[in-house]
Amino acid sequence: MEVINVELQVKDEKRADYEKFVRELVNKSLAEKGNLAYAHFKKIDCQDTYEIIEHWRDQAAVATHNETAHFKRFLSEINDYLVTPPAILRMTAAS
Repeated sequence: MEVINVELQVKDEKRADYEKFVRELVNKSLAEKGNLAYAHFKKIDCQDTYEIIEHWRDQAAVATHNETAHFKRFLSEINDYLVTPPAILRMTAAS
């Protein structure tokens, strides 16, 4: 299993638009073959910090996801909403 955590610090004035934008990514990603979980969270003690947590069957599923139109759109537009670049943590299940 492959796990990807993405921390996003969103501009205060862009929060509502960001949440709508990410909702489409989450919904479409959940429908992908090879996706085990895909969720979007808001940090409890910080209004502008969010986390996307993804679980994929294997690296092939991640590679397929990376080629989808909704993910490419996310990559091309996400920086419009952010204060800093996303912090990405990639992990694989240990044997």
